[in-house]
Amino acid sequence: MARPIHPARLAGLAGAALALFLAACSRGEGGAAGKAAGYNVLLVTLDTTRADHLGCYGRASAETPALDGLAARGVLWEHALSTAPLTTPAHASLLTGLYPPAHGVRNNGSAPLDAVHPTLAGLLRERGYSTAAFVSAFVLERRYGLDRGFEVYDDAIEPTTAAAAFGSRDSRSARAVTDAALGWLGAQGPERPFLLWVHYYDPHDPYQPPPPFDERFRDRPYDGEIAYVDSQLARLLSALDARGLTPRTLVAVAGDHGESLGEHGEAAHARLVYEGAMRVPLILACPGVLPAGGRVGDRVASIADLAPSVLKLLGVEPPEACEGRSLFGPAEEGRAVYLETLLPYYNHGWAPLYALRTREAKYILAPRRELYDIVNDPAESVNLYGRDPRSQELERRLDELLRRRGPDALPQAESRVRDPEEVSKLAALGYSGSVSPDGSIGVLDPKDMIASWQAVLEAKRLAGEARGPTAAAKLDDAVRILEGVLERSPRDRSALQQLARVQIQRRRNDLAREALERYIAIQPSADACVFLAQILIAEGRTEEAEARLALAEELEPRHGGIFIARGELFARQRRWKEAEAAYETALEVDPARARGMASAGLEEARARLARER
Repeated sequence: MARPIHPARLAGLAGAALALFLAACSRGEGGAAGKAAGYNVLLVTLDTTRADHLGCYGRASAETPALDGLAARGVLWEHALSTAPLTTPAHASLLTGLYPPAHGVRNNGSAPLDAVHPTLAGLLRERGYSTAAFVSAFVLERRYGLDRGFEVYDDAIEPTTAAAAFGSRDSRSARAVTDAALGWLGAQGPERPFLLWVHYYDPHDPYQPPPPFDERFRDRPYDGEIAYVDSQLARLLSALDARGLTPRTLVAVAGDHGESLGEHGEAAHARLVYEGAMRVPLILACPGVLPAGGRVGDRVASIADLAPSVLKLLGVEPPEACEGRSLFGPAEEGRAVYLETLLPYYNHGWAPLYALRTREAKYILAPRRELYDIVNDPAESVNLYGRDPRSQELERRLDELLRRRGPDALPQAESRVRDPEEVSKLAALGYSGSVSPDGSIGVLDPKDMIASWQAVLEAKRLAGEARGPTAAAKLDDAVRILEGVLERSPRDRSALQQLARVQIQRRRNDLAREALERYIAIQPSADACVFLAQILIAEGRTEEAEARLALAEELEPRHGGIFIARGELFARQRRWKEAEAAYETALEVDPARARGMASAGLEEARARLARER
């Protein structure tokens, strides 16, 4: 009788098989390139998911059997990093193989992905693939350009008000998005291979897993959200099995970014580039093509590597401009992947952060520069900048990269802080220095200012609890907190946004308008303009409202809220024909976000017109 193989020996055999496989890939001898030609592709992206909260990455208390099983059947990358701790920029990198300075998507809700950049979906559709995407968060709506190449792009996520996009969480559950994806999958015939992208948003704050995960993870709701997503991924994988598709399907799972969970003072993500927010899961499985049980720990990987790697497996040459590398090849000695977050600058007026991460170390370009030994200090608790020779080497490499990019590496020129008086005031608070190569921006260091963001969240919490006899006191406290934040962080659009919301609750429309005007003066956004226009419409200041809507349309022509607000304006004036046309336009340009309010407004306008005939 055959003797059972000891688990440690089994793991050793898997590692040896992977090493031989990667070596063969690097020599072009029996490697993976083209081995999955004509295969289906299931791309699953996990929003806000830390690698170290999955069972396959070592968390003993995790309940992630689907992901663990997928890792056991495929290859897992131990050191995979996002390009940015933000959903839209990270997914732009996932789909193009480019870093944010190259693809131009630097913040959630900012510029859409330019059509000049080839995407994974577009390249596969050109080769006869059926392509479909099912996304579950507002920040991935088609208006941000990630729909290019998809025959079906299901972004049916509906906010509750026309201005809800202004800082709200608009999403749909993992079950809802899985149901939609399974409906599409069940209608596919065998004639064409498919690319199916499914995006799960659930682990995002606030962590509210549904039953039974809420009870099972009462003390760990974030892990409960991940377990819930895993259960929905299991449904997807089971559907592939049931249809006999698994043997000819490449499954790729990647996180878009992680979650800080209080590390370095950051509750969630987006404002810092430490490991909690940047290290993500990355798993690929393909029967007969990729070895089972492989773990790649000798190199660093970027989510920008995913698209070129998938294309290589399918026998499609990646675009020449791709900055990501194939994951299947020799370890590149000294490779450093690029990380950034510009949200601190755009949303708060703080310095942007740029970083390079090698397998062993991370360098962060900030007003107070940082270097961490990731091997010996994975928590990034001891800043070695200036005391470790890698400081100068990584600083030089990042400086070269940013200079090579030129203006593309920096925030938009019109948004830079150039006012000497303002810089002087900020420096007087104890913040000095510059992080951009041309020295034009950056005095407030995000790691020093993160407490200000936590204060904004506290004000938001108080406003959310403002009910009953204590409501006025809670709202007054929220205003005091936000005004304190703005004293320390005078260009903080997030604080101004929340202040406007609190003032609306206090029925102080005049102060809400003032906060929004300050917001727009720093840098206008379509959401802020629509929000302000709604206040002006309610006050009967129609000319001012239309001016703000015109600016919003200039900034974002396909923003459905613009036309919903115009519909409301015309309805107040009993101009029902014009209201009807405005609501129709909203549904045409922004069907997912505008559906609820525009449909209701359109129904009322048509009813009024019918009565007047």
